[in-house]
Amino acid sequence: MSETAEGRIITFSTIFMLINKRKFFLCALILAVTLRTVAAYSAESIGTSGADFLEIGVGTRSLGMAEAFTSMVDDINTIYYNPAGLGSLKYPILSIHHQELILDSRFENISFSYPIEHGNIAVTNSIFWVPPFDRIDINGEKKGKVNFLNNALTVGYGYDFDFMYLGGSVKYIYQQIHTLDVHSFAVDIGVLKGMYLYSPFDVPTRNFHIGISFLNLGSNAKNDPLPRMFRLGLSYKLTNWFGIYVDMTENLINASDLYDFIYGFEESFRVNIGAEITLFDIVAFRAGYKLNDGQTYSFGVGFNFVIKNVSFNIDTHYADSGIFGPTYSFSISFKLIPKVVTMQDKLDAAEHYKKGIKHFIDNQIPQAVDEFKAVKDFDPYYKNIDRKIQDLQEIEKLKKENEEIDAELKKLESD
Repeated sequence: MSETAEGRIITFSTIFMLINKRKFFLCALILAVTLRTVAAYSAESIGTSGADFLEIGVGTRSLGMAEAFTSMVDDINTIYYNPAGLGSLKYPILSIHHQELILDSRFENISFSYPIEHGNIAVTNSIFWVPPFDRIDINGEKKGKVNFLNNALTVGYGYDFDFMYLGGSVKYIYQQIHTLDVHSFAVDIGVLKGMYLYSPFDVPTRNFHIGISFLNLGSNAKNDPLPRMFRLGLSYKLTNWFGIYVDMTENLINASDLYDFIYGFEESFRVNIGAEITLFDIVAFRAGYKLNDGQTYSFGVGFNFVIKNVSFNIDTHYADSGIFGPTYSFSISFKLIPKVVTMQDKLDAAEHYKKGIKHFIDNQIPQAVDEFKAVKDFDPYYKNIDRKIQDLQEIEKLKKENEEIDAELKKLESD
């Protein structure tokens, strides 16, 4: 397979050599991808970058919410939108994802994360592929099979600073189009900040999050840059069971892309809006809408159940892709939870936490530590409770040392 003078991975003439009547639409997909676009996902960036499969959304939950995921916490798939979100995970997670795309193409992903050093490390692998099909020459004769495969192996880490999350990831990208192999590398970096924003309802202590990430910063895919992106996300939980999410995304491939972000809705500037309703931590309903994108609306539903110390999440989503028809996905994730936390446990933990804060304000450190330990008994994952207990114990230790020093000084003064 040859390369054009402009550096394209595959020529028009080679594409048409692959085409017969029965395979026309499948080859059209190959043409679309190699000319730097999968129309359902990146119609706005035609001809600007290589390895555009990196723009395909990952995670059924995020897809159901139109990929408004840059400010999301407690989900392993934040590694694809903002690796800082890995710092918010609380326990080991294994996630498996399958997505049916346009024209018989598929997207597969498997991800695993594990807590380490006040954060989480994650390893993921994504594959975008089309089943092998016949290669037909200009005389209509079969000349073997055509293989089309895109793969991205990613390793990321997110750290919890208590007041914010910081994360990054590195990825190895491999593309195979018939006889042509392309290798490239990239990094992602991100930051995520949580805070309280007023709500008349009962909400988490940090019910508002803002996230910023830079994605796919790295080497070229052959002679074309990777689809570098800047993402800004906002999320607000009005209640414990209802949240609204907004993402703004801009390609950073050309200098003119910055103009698009500032003045809006030109070429690659996109806005994604999503919402999620969770009932009793058992079932979740999701919806989203994309502005200035190849897709428009999406819907999703998820179910959560627990068997012993393993939590299972099963999610599915449906999205409209215009003239290309719908796309849909399915995923299942497993969370290894040392202690299963019930809704009543969460309520009891919140009550003891409030008492602990009151004791702390009143300078009653031992009583505050006791209340926080009670919080941990009910919910070991409540608001970084381990770190708060350690901080209070350190304060109590310093307080006693200070009292001992004061006693020594008074003794010296009396002598």
